[in-house]
Amino acid sequence: MTPIRLRSLAGLALVSTVLLTGCGSVPAFNPGVAARVADETITVKTVDDVSEAFCASLEAQPEATAFPLRFLRGYITGTLALRSAAEQFADEVGVAPGKRYTEEAAAAEESLSSVPEEEREAVLEVRTTDSYVQEVKLAAGKELLDEQGQDGDVEAAFAAGSDAFVSWLDDQEVRIDPKFSVSIEGGQAAPTNTSISYPLSAGAVKADAPEPDPEDAAALPDSQRCG
Repeated sequence: MTPIRLRSLAGLALVSTVLLTGCGSVPAFNPGVAARVADETITVKTVDDVSEAFCASLEAQPEATAFPLRFLRGYITGTLALRSAAEQFADEVGVAPGKRYTEEAAAAEESLSSVPEEEREAVLEVRTTDSYVQEVKLAAGKELLDEQGQDGDVEAAFAAGSDAFVSWLDDQEVRIDPKFSVSIEGGQAAPTNTSISYPLSAGAVKADAPEPDPEDAAALPDSQRCG
């Protein structure tokens, strides 16, 4: 299983903001809603459930260390929002990820054999989202170039598909609650900044750092950390 590094999680949760893809104001979220992605809603409960399952899979790794749970929740929220967007985009343009994604997903599932079955699906979805998005962009790009009568290589097809995905996103209502510290920009999950809460204690300040020391993170309450 490929380990998820603290750096990659922290990169998605350096700061907090509302997602501004195709819209420019802070949304009034209904209670329990983490994100709206075009026609779909992602609930806070879904984010919490997937985060719990994913945290358990990380803790099972030999090199696992503690880190603030907010990093993971931001990462999970951004990943689920991106996956939802890519799936809706794929449905609308009539494409599906290719054989490479199928093979990578199968390999990822096999690597998760030690993860409890009830948690495996959620962890698998998160771990395969990047591959899914890349393959959907490539498939869309190939379709677009074919319709235009162009013979593009893989790089050209991927670029065309990426542009099409970003253009599609610009026409959708895609918003994420500010507390999850992530947005979608340029067709990818990215950190942004409109945080309205700040750490007060010395320990909380250390744990709130972009790349907190594992020992500082380990001092957080169980409900605020993974590991």
